[in-house]
Amino acid sequence: MRRWGIRKKVLVVTLIPTLLTTLMLGMFFTYSWVTNIENLLRDRGESLSRQLSAASEYGLFTANRSLLSSLSNALLEEQDVRSITFFDGSGSRLLHTGPGSSDTLGVGSLPADEATRINQHTSTRFVTPVFMQDLMIENMLDPDARQTMEQQRKPLGWVAVEMSHIRTEKETYKALLISLLLILAGVIISLMIALRLSRAFTDPVFELNGAVAKLKEGKLDTRVHTGAGPEFEQLESGLNAMASELSKAQAEMQQNIDQATEDLRETLETIEIQNIELDFARKEALEASRIKSEFLANMSHEIRTPLNGIIGFTELLLKSPLPRQQRDHLSTIRKSSEILLTIINDILDFSKIEAGKLILDRVPFQLRDVVEEVMVMLAPAAHSKNLDLVPLVYNDVPDNIMGDPLRVKQVITNLVNNAIKFTQTGEVVLRASLEEEDTENNRVTLRLSITDSGVGLSRAQQQSLFNAFSQADASTARQYGGTGLGLAISKRLVEEMGGKIGLESELGKGSTFWFTLTSELSASGETVAPKDALRGERVLYLEQQKTTGLAVEHMLRDWGMTVDRVNSPATMQEQIEEAQKSQAGYALAIIGITRHLLSSNQYCNLLRALEIERDCRTLILTPTLETHDTPLSGLASGHLTKPICRDALYDELLLLIHGINAGGRVLPEATTPLNTLPAGAVPRVLAVDDNEANLKLVMTLLRDHQIDAEGAASGFEALSKARQKPFDLVFMDLQMPGMDGVETTARLREMDSSGHRTPIIALTAHALADEQDRLIQQGFDGYMAKPISSTQLSETIRDYTGYICDPRDGSREAPLPEIRDTRRALRPSTRKMQQDCVSVEESIQLAAGKADLAEELFSMLLEQMHGDMPQVEAYWLSGDMDNLLECVHKLHGATRYCGVPELRLAANRLETALKCAAPDIEHQKNQLLSAMERLQIWSEQTDWQQLFREHHPQTETS
Repeated sequence: MRRWGIRKKVLVVTLIPTLLTTLMLGMFFTYSWVTNIENLLRDRGESLSRQLSAASEYGLFTANRSLLSSLSNALLEEQDVRSITFFDGSGSRLLHTGPGSSDTLGVGSLPADEATRINQHTSTRFVTPVFMQDLMIENMLDPDARQTMEQQRKPLGWVAVEMSHIRTEKETYKALLISLLLILAGVIISLMIALRLSRAFTDPVFELNGAVAKLKEGKLDTRVHTGAGPEFEQLESGLNAMASELSKAQAEMQQNIDQATEDLRETLETIEIQNIELDFARKEALEASRIKSEFLANMSHEIRTPLNGIIGFTELLLKSPLPRQQRDHLSTIRKSSEILLTIINDILDFSKIEAGKLILDRVPFQLRDVVEEVMVMLAPAAHSKNLDLVPLVYNDVPDNIMGDPLRVKQVITNLVNNAIKFTQTGEVVLRASLEEEDTENNRVTLRLSITDSGVGLSRAQQQSLFNAFSQADASTARQYGGTGLGLAISKRLVEEMGGKIGLESELGKGSTFWFTLTSELSASGETVAPKDALRGERVLYLEQQKTTGLAVEHMLRDWGMTVDRVNSPATMQEQIEEAQKSQAGYALAIIGITRHLLSSNQYCNLLRALEIERDCRTLILTPTLETHDTPLSGLASGHLTKPICRDALYDELLLLIHGINAGGRVLPEATTPLNTLPAGAVPRVLAVDDNEANLKLVMTLLRDHQIDAEGAASGFEALSKARQKPFDLVFMDLQMPGMDGVETTARLREMDSSGHRTPIIALTAHALADEQDRLIQQGFDGYMAKPISSTQLSETIRDYTGYICDPRDGSREAPLPEIRDTRRALRPSTRKMQQDCVSVEESIQLAAGKADLAEELFSMLLEQMHGDMPQVEAYWLSGDMDNLLECVHKLHGATRYCGVPELRLAANRLETALKCAAPDIEHQKNQLLSAMERLQIWSEQTDWQQLFREHHPQTETS
């Protein structure tokens, strides 16, 4: 109704109440009229039927048909009477007068004592019983007799008067027609009044609308006069006043437009001149940007070139024997150079991003490997500050994804390095979780967060933290160093990879930096074999660092192992003893040690007790150390550094629990060499660089690899030497005076024959443009960025010539990485309770209480056992059971005079098994060798002479 017009609203307001009132009144009066007509017909019918009943009493009693016929004929003359029927006392029709039915009414349908009415479609029949009147005086005066007579009398018959509905229906139709006409007349009158009133409202409104439309068209001389009343007069005067004001405003506006047009014409001329000037300025800015890019590239070369010499020669000096003070100075030089190189890389990366020249790779990579590489690389910096550095990659995170692993590694490195830099105590935790998975498109969204317990950031610092050259405060750069570009570069890299980056921090409570990585799953990822070889094994774990303990425990449980945690060394020792007593010892004891506990006597005693007394293998987890030669590493069977990598931990557990050496002694796959040298041949290498220091460094590194190398200080000298003899590999500097590296390479390519192509590797410090693709198009085969490391150089030589060398001794066989450094073969932990390895008290008792004799006998047993161990193994391998029995018999005899319960029992069981040809001879042999080995280790790690000599005073006193 809000959108209805005034006319429609007036019509509705006028018509609806009138129509409703008229309808209700018409229906009321029509209903009353029709009801009165029906009641009148009913009353007349009942009256006529009673009159006829009284008049026909004698006729029915005497069955006088003529009398009844005269009565019915007289009554038929009454209006609406259609027919009259008389019934006798049995219900049979006696006489029927008038048209209509000849049916008889059954006795059951005739009323016994009162009149009734039978409705039919076109008529109504009134049936009344006829009774005999008792006129005897004695009966009338006797009430009892009269009541008895009334109860016993029966009707003489019945009279039925049928009344027609024809006149009644006509009157009903007449009443309905009159009511309808009255209603229509009322509605028409109301409609005419409503239309008249609506026109009185709408005509002035339409006239006002027309005037407004003319004003809208610009006809400001329009005026309106409706004469419709005081309300419309106020509206008219307001509209006319508005039109007058608009007319004046239009005149003023036209004057202002003319003035503004003139001013705009002058302004356009000025803007045209400025556009010409801006065009010149834009060309100058583009030229300045190009010059800046070239300047950055040249600066990269100019700074990296001396850095290459500084870092390279510093590493060479560090490999030589030097006094400690000079070694510290060189380490400081190397660290400072690496910091300077990091700053240069940040500035160049930022320039790449700003210039829009950053191109991301899209290759399959393993996220867990990237995370572990970053953590291992940054672990020394964290552990030097006693920080707990922990990676937590949840199980639902897919490993094989598509993306740029180098840039992902760069972002993680920046964030973790920042967390370490601004955290003095506590921990730095990297968490990788699955945020969203789209199975239809084979895409996942990962969330990586780095949480620290450092200084935290205020809200004001958080707002500008991701801006370029921005740090938390002015003192940050002075205290912690850096350019303030790390987070800005990380933000741009994450956005380029389609993710988001942010942080959550509170001042004084640490920070959490996070970023998301949306990537497709790699369909070509290698299927990882399930790590279920350790399922069901029980290990005991002692860890002081809570988060590291949680990460290691989750890894162990993920492999199906049962992990029991303890809080102290004493509890660990007690729990292992109790487990062995119940014949269900642990397969391994894992001990996490913090930096300040590396020289702890308590932990040394724990390892000695577990390894020697309990024969339980131990694995220690320590922070990153400058050297592995610690007292604890010599006592434990295994040693890993934190943060713990999954594959390294799994391989170490396989070795310690099952004796399976799963270490990677297979060399990594290398690219197929372009020119495979004959066996025994040493490649001839040409190094070209105009910088004397860089050329000297490359030559020194090549000669350290025992390679026949020659140097050239210019492109012309390189061409001269290449014409004299062919080279198997060329390292070419790009920027050289006269003939640069690109032109020299083109000349060298002209000298290649159809069957030989000399690999040429570019040496450049440029890091701004797409170097690799451009250099390959210019004839280069590879790319090496300065500064050059010895490892990078050796890998390049191997990839392009097939020559593999060791820079330490010149051997061309690849050195196999050492899996571990242990003095003895590993065997599984003893799961059952066993006797003591050595009992000094028992030895003295067996020597008649003489400690010096007991010491001598124990020394003789150790010498005998030293020769018996290889003999037992040799006799067993050759199958010489007789000599084996003789050897074991002698050993058994020697143990009878020394307090070595375990070795004595093992020798006795093996001797008995050999004599009886028992089926478990091999098991008993292994038990004997284990007991001998434990005794030997105990003697090496224990000052047993002092133990025997401590009993000398007691012996003398006794």
